[in-house]
Amino acid sequence: MSITTHMLTGATGFVGSAILLELLLRTNDPIVAIVRASSGQTPERRLHDTLEAVAQGFGLDEAWRSQLGRLRVVAGDITAPGCGVEETLPAARWVVWHAAASLQYQDRHREQIERTNIEGTRNTLALASALGAELFHHVSTAYVAGRRIGLVAPVPGDLTLVNNHYERSKVIGEQLVMASGHRYRIFRPGIVIGHARTKYALNYNGMYGFLRGLIKFRDVLDRTQPGLSTRTVVQMRCDEVGELGLVTVDEVAREVVLLAQRDAPVGIYHITNPTAPNVAETIHTLFDLARLPRPTFVNDEAGYSTLDRKLSERLEFYRSYLVNPKQFCRASVQAVLGEESSPGLALPPEQILTFGQGYAAQVEAERVDVPVSR
Repeated sequence: MSITTHMLTGATGFVGSAILLELLLRTNDPIVAIVRASSGQTPERRLHDTLEAVAQGFGLDEAWRSQLGRLRVVAGDITAPGCGVEETLPAARWVVWHAAASLQYQDRHREQIERTNIEGTRNTLALASALGAELFHHVSTAYVAGRRIGLVAPVPGDLTLVNNHYERSKVIGEQLVMASGHRYRIFRPGIVIGHARTKYALNYNGMYGFLRGLIKFRDVLDRTQPGLSTRTVVQMRCDEVGELGLVTVDEVAREVVLLAQRDAPVGIYHITNPTAPNVAETIHTLFDLARLPRPTFVNDEAGYSTLDRKLSERLEFYRSYLVNPKQFCRASVQAVLGEESSPGLALPPEQILTFGQGYAAQVEAERVDVPVSR
């Protein structure tokens, strides 16, 4: 049997870099990473610097370094035709991993979102076709579920149920993959947080972006009037009985690579936490980290004050995670991995604190004192 060669996009990203390290440690296969040059760095330097940071952050021993001889870096850009790859790539038994994505969501970023998440997927699929790739692995998000509630099966997304441009772009990306004619696996991670053991995160979106928004809101209050943040209890729409789909980045990488190694059937897989935390408890913990009074949860926004609305606008992207309570069905993962599937990571408030404390301290250290408004 010929050797599989893996091609990966998004290798300098949070999830993509974790998948790349997992492939280096779990396989003996050649790997090609498509990387865009940035900030005066060559693609090779950019990727190697990322891997150094992530491996150190994950607490890996030096074994991964000995595998770098199998890694080839190719200059490219998924937003360009053919992913901007100008090198001639050899005939091989190609498997493509498409992990590159934009996490923007606002109207003003719509063009960039679509260029990355829709056109980028279309270009990567075209490159996969040109290479005669045997499989296309697409990293999406469990939150293509949009406004669905209850137990969400791993079925195609519905554009009529999305909450924002990001979700819309990911649904369309999945549709492109399913209509491409390639054998595919669509992996849908939940809200990805840092490493389960070390808590390290390469960058800070999702839960961390929510926490950052709270800290900045607190600062706005205190610039308006010293101590105002300690006296302000905001209202927030939230389904208190729901779950928040937090999942650690190392567990995402482990499961997707295992599914590939076990030759999982074509289909959609929820790469989520079987023991996801309660949304209300998690929000309370993040407010504690931001040093804000815990909010009052409400069922609608009709009675919002001006300050409630300001916070809601600041956290617009994250609001859809707090309502329409849902759980993600992992039957397709468990059917393939059995006892190797994730047992889940319990994330009670004291655990959430350990994931957020370091980032909260970093945001605090970067604060710039601004005179109080008059």
